[in-house]
Amino acid sequence: MSPLDPYSQASGTMKNLLGIDDAGELVVAERRLTTLRALELRDGTAPITTRGEFDADHLRAIHQHLFQDVFEWAGTTRGDPLILEGQSFQQPPTLIKGMTEFGAPGRVNAELDRLFSQLGQDDHLRNLSREAFSDRAADLFGQLNQIHAFREGNGRTQREFMTQLGERAGHAIQFQAVTQQRMTLASFDASQGDPSTMRRLFAEITDPDRARFLERGLETLQARYGDQVDRLYLTTATPGREYAGQLHLKAGEHVILRGSEEIVVGQSRDLPRGVQPGAHVEMKASSFPTLVQEQQQQQGLEM
Repeated sequence: MSPLDPYSQASGTMKNLLGIDDAGELVVAERRLTTLRALELRDGTAPITTRGEFDADHLRAIHQHLFQDVFEWAGTTRGDPLILEGQSFQQPPTLIKGMTEFGAPGRVNAELDRLFSQLGQDDHLRNLSREAFSDRAADLFGQLNQIHAFREGNGRTQREFMTQLGERAGHAIQFQAVTQQRMTLASFDASQGDPSTMRRLFAEITDPDRARFLERGLETLQARYGDQVDRLYLTTATPGREYAGQLHLKAGEHVILRGSEEIVVGQSRDLPRGVQPGAHVEMKASSFPTLVQEQQQQQGLEM
């Protein structure tokens, strides 16, 4: 075990309450347990502290609830005192994940307090149009991710926190249709000072109509490719933009187009007549219908 990482076992696997020393096995168990705890957050059976005032303690409470079955230190930020098995440890001086180095632990809590103080001054992003909320929420998410308050579990904690923030502000945020690859790239770009990738992501997942099509596209790909879909950069077509690429799949009212850098979920009605999967196509994306419009259209076809 590295003296700089008291969180890890000698094998390199994170210390955990489950007695697991295989990293792959721990990932599977952690996903299962945190999924169940996330359901409690959403159905209101979690402790009241997990529905807090959008401050650092609120964030800690969400992390503690999600990971209480897995990590002894659940709810402990990288800036808090670290106690493991009754012993006190120094927080590791650095945290590097992938291509990103996150801030030193001594700054974490102060940065959280600064960020959430500003959020309070901004009335928790209430009384904003969806478009304005989307951009502000994307920037907040990027800043929160760059602080990286916890040794592990930041993504899941941040998504639950932001989902609650959206509910308070009157704008649903649909994270379930975002692939891991897309979130990773958006977070990296934000860490490098480019908020546009994250803002584009939030523009889609705060739009109920685009989010619905994005989720359908994800489900279609998952049925064929399983968990490998998380390695794709999956997005929806931007209305008014022209696209060119290979038609990968057609499924009812949505289609999946493979471009040079992304997989795009669009609408069947935007395709040229008679085109089949595998063909190279060009299309101009139209606006996505509301759910009511879709239902009315379906009723018209059935009459």
